[in-house]
Amino acid sequence: MDKLDQLFKNAMDSQAEPYDPAAWESISKRLDKQLPPKSNPFKKWGLPGAALVIGISLATWYSMDSSKPASAPISPKVATVEPSKKEVTPKENPVKKTQEQPKIALQQETNAPLPTPNELINTDSEEPVAVHEIPSLKQSPVEELPSKSLEPLTSQKPKELFTFNPIVLPTCASTSAEIKNTNGFEVTLKTDQITRSIPANSSLNMELGAGNIEIIDPTTGVILQSNVLTGPKGDLVIDEMIYENGLPVQGIHVKSDANVRAVTYGKQRSELSTKDLTLHIFEKGSTSVQISLADERGCTAEINGVIYVSEEYNLLAVNAFEPTSQDARKNTFMPYALTQRATPFRMIILDPNDGGIVFESTDATLPWDGIDRRFGKMGDTNKAYVWKVTLSEAKAGEKSEYMGTVVRM
Repeated sequence: MDKLDQLFKNAMDSQAEPYDPAAWESISKRLDKQLPPKSNPFKKWGLPGAALVIGISLATWYSMDSSKPASAPISPKVATVEPSKKEVTPKENPVKKTQEQPKIALQQETNAPLPTPNELINTDSEEPVAVHEIPSLKQSPVEELPSKSLEPLTSQKPKELFTFNPIVLPTCASTSAEIKNTNGFEVTLKTDQITRSIPANSSLNMELGAGNIEIIDPTTGVILQSNVLTGPKGDLVIDEMIYENGLPVQGIHVKSDANVRAVTYGKQRSELSTKDLTLHIFEKGSTSVQISLADERGCTAEINGVIYVSEEYNLLAVNAFEPTSQDARKNTFMPYALTQRATPFRMIILDPNDGGIVFESTDATLPWDGIDRRFGKMGDTNKAYVWKVTLSEAKAGEKSEYMGTVVRM
C-alpha cells in the first residue's frame, strides 16, 4: 500500500500544466454556483438565544421582586414576555403583616425544541388572565379594625340575678307564712301542688308544703330562685285491737326520726312524747288519727292514719244467762268489763213491762242471779230484761251510760 501511494505522488509531481488565468476564473464561477449560499450565524442562533436569556431574566425578576406579584401564572408551554397590563395591589395579612409570595410554576425540563422568534411574537395576541378582587374576602389592615369587640346578638335577656331580690321563704314545710315579693316585677311561685303569681311589691299569706319551691320570671320562664322545704316524716303501724283490763286497746307505733308531740283521734287530743301509743277507741266504725311530729329544728308535721273498729264497746256484756247452770260464768249476769276495770258504777235491771227495778248493784262481785227482788222469786224465763250501767269515772272519749238487754234462760 505505501509503494502504490508513492507511485501516485511521483506521477503528480512530474505532471505540470501551464497556468491559464482565464481558465481558473471560469472554473471559479462554476464552483460558486454549486456551493450553497452563506448564512449569517447571528440570525440562526443569536435571536433564539436572546429570547431564552430574556425569559430567564424575567423569571428571576418575578421570583425576587416580592413587591409585585405575577399578574398571571406562566404558561406551561410558552413563557409570556410582556407583564400584565393591570397592576394588582398585593393583599396584606392583617394579623402577621406579611405579604403573600406568589407561587411560580416551574416548567419541567423536556426535550421539546426552543420556541422560534415568530412563536414568541405571536404570544402577544393571547389575553392575560384577569385577576378580580372578591369583596367578601377583602381584609382590612390592623389599623382599620375596631378596637372593641362586637357583642353577639342574643334574644331578650332575662332579668339579671343581681337585680333580683330573693324572696324569704319559711324554713319549715307545712307552716303558714307571709311570702313577700320586694321586686319591681311580678314573679311566679311554683310548688308540686300549686302555682301562684305574686305581683310586684306585694305579698301573700299561704302555707307551703314539703318539696321543691321555685320562683320564676313569668316573662322569660327563667328560674330565679329554688328552695327545698322539708319537715318531719314518719309512718304509722296499727296493731289489731285487743282488750286489756276491760278496755279496748288500740296499739299504734310511730316510725320517724322526729319526736312525737301530740296525738289526735276522734274528739280526743293527748300530749305525748312516746312513739308507742295505746289508744282507747269505744265507738264502732272508722276513726281518724293524726300524729304531730317535731324535729330538732322545731319544724313540725303530721302523719295521718285510720283505725277501724268492728264492734261497739258495750262493757263486754253478754246477752243471756242461765241461773240453773252449773257453770259459774253462765248462771249470773254482770258486764265483764266492770269486773276488770275496777271503776265505780251503778247497775240496775229493769222489767220491760212496767219499768220496775228488778235488781240493783254497785259491786262487780255481786252480779244478778235472776231473782226479781220485788217479789223474792226467780224472774220469768225466756224474757229479755233491760240493764243500765252508769259510770262515775268514765275514760276519755267514753260515754258515761251503757244499756242493753239480757235474756233470763
